[in-house]
Amino acid sequence: MSNKFFKVLLIINVSLLVIAYTQKNKLPDQEDIIDQLYSPPYQAETQKPSFEATRGGITYTIKPVYEYTLYGMVVSYHHSSSWLDLAHKSWRDFINIKDICVIWGENIKSEVYKDLKFSSRDFTCHIKWSNRERSKKYRNNCLSNNHLLSDDQKLNKIIMNTQKGDQIYLKGYLVHYSHTNKTFNRKTSISRDDTGNGACETIYLNEYEILKKANPGWRLLYSITKYGTIFCLIILTISFLITPSKIKKVK
Repeated sequence: MSNKFFKVLLIINVSLLVIAYTQKNKLPDQEDIIDQLYSPPYQAETQKPSFEATRGGITYTIKPVYEYTLYGMVVSYHHSSSWLDLAHKSWRDFINIKDICVIWGENIKSEVYKDLKFSSRDFTCHIKWSNRERSKKYRNNCLSNNHLLSDDQKLNKIIMNTQKGDQIYLKGYLVHYSHTNKTFNRKTSISRDDTGNGACETIYLNEYEILKKANPGWRLLYSITKYGTIFCLIILTISFLITPSKIKKVK
């Protein structure tokens, strides 16, 4: 095939890639929400004793405080393994694999989430208002930023595959946890009404499920065109390197 073919194919792939990128993280409409997401999280006292868990060569002491079950829609997330995240590396906190910011209940029923912009960083979930009047419908106690703890490889794979707009179910314990050498410890919030530092839920997971993926078609198109773009660039680069230079001879 000629270079011209791959150049056209590259343009098509890049164009579709840009469109798919703008669509793949859109939050679902209210009619696409599963009924369970309208219910608040379930929390109950537990008598489960402290236990140990190991990840990344570090042994952690996990102290359960409450049983906890949550149905919600993920509006933003943060990978603890991100190269921008220096805190988890310096603290050797490898069991907190991902943070997910989740909404439920009135924040879905009122559709206020359509007027909000969510973003996550190390340990925090940020909210910006696109319309201050409509944003008055927002309920702080129908959102939580959740630090997910897991040493189960099967659960970890599902957790890491979670993206913006996905509707999820999780079950486990609200916990305090520390290194066994006592050089590091973190606690959990036990209320949905608190704000600011210390308001995040720290959850050791026993169960985790993505109930409904958001924008599967756009995500598939994004993956296809991303690799299609890379493929075309490789082909064109190789073609450029192996094509002999044409030198004009001067008589």
